[in-house]
Formats: sequence, structure tokens, C-alpha cells
Amino acid sequence: MNAQAPALRVRGSVLLIAIILLLVIAGAALAASERLISQAESRARRASIAALAAARTALLGYATHYPEEHAEQGAGYLPCPDNSNSGSPPGISCHARDHGALGRLPYRRLGLPPLRDGREQCLWYAVAGSFKHNPKPLTLNWDSPGQFEIVDSGGHVIGGAGYSAIAVVIAPGLALPGQNRPPAAASTGSQRCPGSTLPAADLAAFLDRPYPVDISGEVQFISGQAGSEVNDIVIWLTTDDIFGALRRRPDFVPMIDDVLDIAASGLSAQLDTPAFFAAHTDFTHANRAHGRLPAASELGIAPEAVERYDNWRDQLRFVACTDASSCLSATLADSAQTPSPATTEDCRALIIFGGERQRGATPQRRRSASERADPAQYLEGENLASFTSGSGAYAGWRHFAVVTPDRAASEDLIRCLP
Repeated sequence: MNAQAPALRVRGSVLLIAIILLLVIAGAALAASERLISQAESRARRASIAALAAARTALLGYATHYPEEHAEQGAGYLPCPDNSNSGSPPGISCHARDHGALGRLPYRRLGLPPLRDGREQCLWYAVAGSFKHNPKPLTLNWDSPGQFEIVDSGGHVIGGAGYSAIAVVIAPGLALPGQNRPPAAASTGSQRCPGSTLPAADLAAFLDRPYPVDISGEVQFISGQAGSEVNDIVIWLTTDDIFGALRRRPDFVPMIDDVLDIAASGLSAQLDTPAFFAAHTDFTHANRAHGRLPAASELGIAPEAVERYDNWRDQLRFVACTDASSCLSATLADSAQTPSPATTEDCRALIIFGGERQRGATPQRRRSASERADPAQYLEGENLASFTSGSGAYAGWRHFAVVTPDRAASEDLIRCLP
């Protein structure tokens, strides 16, 4: 027997143990490294989400309090993006009316510091043409359409279904291979964001899809994950988000009532003008003309009321007696908040305000032009039957009311013109 064999076996065992220990240590180090990477990614994502949430809150506040910063103007408008890397929107319009716009978040206009995501990148921002403040849309109300849809990396819709998002804030995250992100220019100062003064030139270096800066149609934004081919993180606002906040303003309820008063005054002045009804009647049945009210300029509405009326006139329908009689009957109570005993009035004309669209199993839809022309998307029950048949009585409320903030105020409002 070889005398060295036991010693060799011992040394072999020691070597095997050492190799096993090294593998264990390496595995532990790898696991620790993966944990550190995961923790770093989690921290970065949390920081990005916090920055996005702060931007979203500021945008909602801007829209809600727009009248306080812009005298004699309505609420709900959102700022144009920063297109000069200054933290502010341009002093001129951002693209054509009804076009959306994409650029950096205008943090200065929102009263914010230069928000950064978890990878120290400035946030980007897109606004729909239906809500941007310059140039303003011709109509802004709770039926204003969105322009953006949000999907995950797999293409599944996660927000803004049916292109209902009206604003999007984007955290760019880490640069992907091929993205060369220039630093902030030395002349722009420490408060400015990395990149040039032209968002179109920088977009491909910061965002992971070739989104347009001038948005003429609908756009789908992707909210991705770290390590995927799209790692942008997205947060959004919808029309319902904006008007959910606006309905809580103390002046919102009287503003809706004021719109009906303005419309009633304008229509009353036209009751003896055959040319008006010839131009704006959709159909006539017996001695009743039915139609939609025209723009403020055709009703002689005072300049200070034009924006308010035009923003909401698509909610209005009229019925008028063509023979100057009081051929219409309306049973009216005060409001859904204070349903006083109803009284019946005889009217020469009626103005009907359709209220918020109904949700639920059979929702009303007001997105397309054909839907907005359909009385069934605004009126319900007895009023819809009377309007579409050209006969019958009407019933509703004299005044608007928000009974509870989370419930759609879909009751029909009626103004009777004797």
C-alpha cells in the first residue's frame, strides 16, 4: 500500500471542501448582489412613482384652480409642455387647436421644483388638445374626449381605456442601449434638465418610443418595467379625474345654472325670428321645432359669458312652439338635492340640459359626432320619448345639484320660456 495515499485523500478532501466553500460564498455574494440590485431598482421605482404622483397632483390642482390665476376664464385647462427646457410652457401656443403636445413637464408653471425620477431624469409630459390652455378648445366639459391610452409592455390596457387619458406624465428611467443622453447645457444653470432646448431633438434619447411632439391623433403610451425594452413609467389623468375635482368647487353648481340662464335669455330673444329656427331646427313635428343651440355669436351672448356658454352648449337641446302658442308642458321641481313639490308650467319653448352621461350597464356615450348628435345620449325616460316623438310632456329640475361627489349628476334640467 502506498503510504502517501491517506495524505493525498486528506488533501483532496480539503480541496473539495474549499471548492464547496468558495461556491457557497460566490453564491451568497451573487444572491446579495441580486438583492442589492433589486433593492436599488425598487428604491428607484418608488422615487419615480413619488415624483410622478407629485406632478399629477400639481396638474390636477392647476386645472381646478385655473380661474384663480386667469380672471374671467373657466376651470379645467392644463398647461402646455415645456418646449425650451426652461421649466415653463411657451409664451405662445403649443401647436394647432385640438392638437395634443408633448415635451418636458413645466414644473415652474406648476409651482414645483424640477422633479426627477429615481434615475435622476426630469419628467416628460403630454397634454390632449381637448384640455390644453393655448389655444383653448372650443368646448371643454365633462364629455371632452381624451387622446391617450396607457398600456403595459405586453400591450394590455392599464389606464385611459378607449383613449380617455387627457394628460400623461412620464419618468424616463435608465438610458437604454443606443440612448445617448446629453447633459444640461452649462449656460442653462442647475435648475434645468439634461438635454437641449428642443424636446423633439431629445425625445429619442429619453423616451423609449418615437412619440410625436405635435399630436394630431390618438397615441398609445407604454408604461414599462426596469430591464425591459421600454422602462418608461407613466401616470395619467382622465376627463373624469378633472371634473371629479371641479364638481367640488363651490362655484360649479351655480355655474351650470348660469349656463342655462344664459341660454334661456339668448333663445328667448330669437323666438320670433323664423330664420333662426330655419337654421337650427333638426326636425319639426306638428307645431314643435326640435334642435340644438348654436354658438354664442349667433345668440348675441355677452362677451364675458361666451366661454362659459360655448363650453357647455353641446349639453343643451331646445323645443319651441312654431305657432307662438304655449304648446309645451313641463313638470318641474327645484333640484335633485332639494326635491320640492313639483309644479306644472305651460311653455312656449323649453331648454333641456342633459346632465352627466349615465354609467352602468347601459351607459350613455358622447365621444363621436354621431353620438353627440343623438338625443338618447343626453335625455332619458319621458323627456327622451317626448323629444324624439315630437309630442308629450316634459319633467325635470330647475336647478343643478351634485347630490354626492361620486355620483353622476345625470338628471335633466329644464328652463321653461313662457
